Amino acid sequence: MAETSHPEVSGSSQANSEEKRPVYEVGFHLVPALPEESAITAAAAIRSALGTAEIIAEQAPQKMPLAYTIERSDSGKREKFTEAYFGWIKFATERGSIPPLQENLRAMPEVLRYLVIETVREDVSAPRRAVFTSDRLEGQTLKKPVVVKEEKAAEVSEEELDKSLEGLIS
Repeated sequence: MAETSHPEVSGSSQANSEEKRPVYEVGFHLVPALPEESAITAAAAIRSALGTAEIIAEQAPQKMPLAYTIERSDSGKREKFTEAYFGWIKFATERGSIPPLQENLRAMPEVLRYLVIETVREDVSAPRRAVFTSDRLEGQTLKKPVVVKEEKAAEVSEEELDKSLEGLIS
């Protein structure tokens, strides 16, 4: 997985103005018929369509199966896709630059689908790990539960059975 993070720009006035800009992420599917080099070139074209946006992180497109078939009509014929190259770019920019970006993405024939969402600025370079804690198990080692085998019941005589039945009835 080719994921890169870009360092924050230092400088107090420039850093403050960039932190005020909203952070977006564009996720895109590229047509699977492209060679891998062309998919990387298409991702670079999407990156250049961002213009002066600050790139926070990105993942190069990788071919993967789709959860469902995507249909697209092109030149009067319907195409069906069951796999595509998927990549994403996280960036910070002004709100006014999003509509032109979407127009550029719609005009690219390599782009099968895309989604632009507003998100938060966070470090995506280090994978997050879930940490589970519990006060009840602090300092204890979990042990496999012990299964107690039941002893086979001894045979009961008719007299004992009648006696216990009479005890229940009376």
